[in-house]
Amino acid sequence: MKKITSAVDRIVARIAGKQAIEEYRAFRSWNEIVGEGIANVSVPQKVINGILYVSVKNSSWRQELIMQKPMILEKFASRFGQGIIRDIRLQ
Repeated sequence: MKKITSAVDRIVARIAGKQAIEEYRAFRSWNEIVGEGIANVSVPQKVINGILYVSVKNSSWRQELIMQKPMILEKFASRFGQGIIRDIRLQ
């Protein structure tokens, strides 16, 4: 599986550049970053220009994620560098 992941990473980097590959890696790591509880009620949809769009199960969970957003952004910054994920839009 790692060989396939590495191949995909190289292809994306060649086509879209370093920023895009880091955004892609961040996108893939959503479940790790937020943990199992939040991962069970949310699904990352896309990353556009450093903004991660996430679908949330319901309005209660959306509110919970709004409150946790600063902590989640800090985790992304710590792992991938400042500015890779600049904001999270919850839908």
